[in-house]
Amino acid sequence: MGGMLRRFFVTKPYRRFSGSGRLQLIFEPQKQSQQVNSPVRITSVVIVAVASTLLPVASSGARGPEVVNVAKGQQDVFFAFDDVSIEATRGLKLEMVVAEKHPNNPVIPRGKAGDPDSSRASMPAVLYENGRWRMWYPAQPIGSSWYHSRVGYAESEDGITWRKPELGLHEYRGSLRNNLVKSTRGISTVSVIVDNDAPPDRRYVLAGEDMSWWRTWSLTAPCTTRVDTSPDGLHWKPLRDKPGLLSQMNETYVIYKFQGQYHIGGHQVSPLVRLPLQTYPNGKVHMLGPRTAVVWRSPRLDRWPLENTKAFFKPMRSSSPFRKGWNGEQVHMGVAAINAYRNVCLGVYGQWHHPPIEDEDGWQDKYDGGAVSCDLGLVISNDGLHFREPAPGYTLVARDQELRWDRDHRDNKKTNIMLMQGSMVTAGKRTHLFYAASTPGGNVAAVHANIGLATWPRDRLGYLSLIDERTTGQFVSRAVESKSRMKLFVNADIPDGSSLQVYLLDEHGLDVLQHYDATDGGKVKNSGLDVAVAWKDQQTLPKGRFKIRCELTGKAKVFALYLRETRPSTSRGPAAAGR
Repeated sequence: MGGMLRRFFVTKPYRRFSGSGRLQLIFEPQKQSQQVNSPVRITSVVIVAVASTLLPVASSGARGPEVVNVAKGQQDVFFAFDDVSIEATRGLKLEMVVAEKHPNNPVIPRGKAGDPDSSRASMPAVLYENGRWRMWYPAQPIGSSWYHSRVGYAESEDGITWRKPELGLHEYRGSLRNNLVKSTRGISTVSVIVDNDAPPDRRYVLAGEDMSWWRTWSLTAPCTTRVDTSPDGLHWKPLRDKPGLLSQMNETYVIYKFQGQYHIGGHQVSPLVRLPLQTYPNGKVHMLGPRTAVVWRSPRLDRWPLENTKAFFKPMRSSSPFRKGWNGEQVHMGVAAINAYRNVCLGVYGQWHHPPIEDEDGWQDKYDGGAVSCDLGLVISNDGLHFREPAPGYTLVARDQELRWDRDHRDNKKTNIMLMQGSMVTAGKRTHLFYAASTPGGNVAAVHANIGLATWPRDRLGYLSLIDERTTGQFVSRAVESKSRMKLFVNADIPDGSSLQVYLLDEHGLDVLQHYDATDGGKVKNSGLDVAVAWKDQQTLPKGRFKIRCELTGKAKVFALYLRETRPSTSRGPAAAGR
C-alpha cells in the first residue's frame, strides 16, 4: 500500500494467493515507525468542481491538494488500498480482489473478412451515458497498417452484448454500411471523454495518435497527438490538424479531466526519458529509457505546457548490489484506463514483460519483440499526475482466458500475447474494465486483437481485514474538513459474528468526538455496497475537522468509505469518462 504501509510496517509484504483466488498482502506490525519516502502521490476527476464542501486538512508532509472543491451531488471515495485517504492501520492486511472475466469474452470480436475491423478491434474507449453504453475503438482491416486504423463505434444496453450499427458516415470499400465514425483521417489509439463545460459542438473530446505524422523517437520530433471534438460522438473534427499540439513526442493513450483541468497521458521512451534504475549500460534499443508513463496538464485543450510529469515507471533492475541483470519491465501505454472519481483516480497500466537480461555484457543487438508479453496492473493517484501501485507488482488482469479468444488462434499454446488497457467504468452495481488482447507474436502493430470485459462488484478491487481474526484491528482516514451537510457510507462485508464500529476522531486522531462514540451509534450491522453509518442524535457529519476510525472484528471486510452530500441526486459513481 505505497507509502503508508512502508511507514507502518517493518518488513516488505509477502504475497500469497488464497483459496478464493485473491491476492493477500501480509504485514507484520512494528512498535517503532520507519520513515520511507513514497515515490508518488495523486488525485483525479472528470466534472468541473464548483462548491467548496470537503477540505483535506493541510499538515506537515501531507499529500494531495490543500483544498478540494466538490460539485453538487459529488462524493469522496476512500478506497481500502488508498494510502493517502486511509492514513494508518493496526492489525490489518490488504487483499486485492481478482476480476471476474466475462465467460463469453471477447464481448467484441474482430470483424469477419471484409469488415473494417477484420484484423483488430482494440483499446476501447467506453462511456456510460443515460442508461446506454457507448464504445469507440481503433478498427484495422486485414492487410492494412496499424498506423492507418479508423475509429469503430459500438453500442450496448448492458455493457455485455454489443452491436456495431451501420452509421452511414464513412465510405469503406465502396460502401457506407459500416460502423466507422466520420473523421478527417485515421487514428491509431482512441480515448474519449464528455466535457460538460465545453460548447455543445465540442461536448465530446477524443485524443489519440495520428501516426501519419510519425517520424521517430527524438528530442526534436513533432508530437503525433491529435485531439478531435464532436457534438454527438459520431462526427469528429480535429482541434488542430497538424503535429505539435504537445511539445514532445509521445504515444498518447488517454485524455481525462480533473478539477477543471485537462490531462493527456501516454508513454515515452529514450531519448526523451532517463530515470534511475532504467538505464542499461550498453545503450541498446529502449534500454536507455524504457517505456515510462507521462502526463501533461492544462486548463485548455488547445494549449499545453512544454514540460510533462513522469507519472509512473518500473525499475528495470534490483536495488541489490549483489544481483546483476535486468528484468525488462516497462510501463506499456502509460496509465491508459482512467476511472476518475472526485478525489481519487484509478488507473490501469500495461505490465510489459521482456525476457530477463542475465548478463550485462551479452545483450543482443537486435531488439527481440517476439518474446514480449503484457498483463495489466493497477495504479492510483490523488493529484491527477503522480501514480503509484497500491500493491507493488500485483497483476490486476493476467493472461489466461485471452489465449483462446481469437477465432484463428484458439488452439495456440503460446503465451506471448499483449493485454491492452481500454476503459474502467463504474456503473450500477459493478466496476467494469474493457480491454483488448492480441494474438501471439509480441509485435503489437502486426497481431490481431479482440475486446473483452472484466468486472468487480462496485469499487471492490481490494479490502482491509484482520491479520488475526481473534483480535481487533483499526484503520483511520486522513483528516478532512466538512463545510456542508455530509453523510458517511461504507462498502463492506460483515458476516455473522463479525462487526464494524465507526468513530469520529479529532483532527489528530487522539480523541473520539462527542456524540460520535460507540455509545452513540456508528455500528454497521449490514453488508452492502453502500451502507449508511448513523449516530442516534446526529443526522449528518459534524462541520469542522475530523478523522474517521473503523474498528473491525471477526471476518469483516471494508472495501471503501464514501463521504457524500445529503442533497438529492447524489452521484454514487465516478464522473463519466472513457479510458
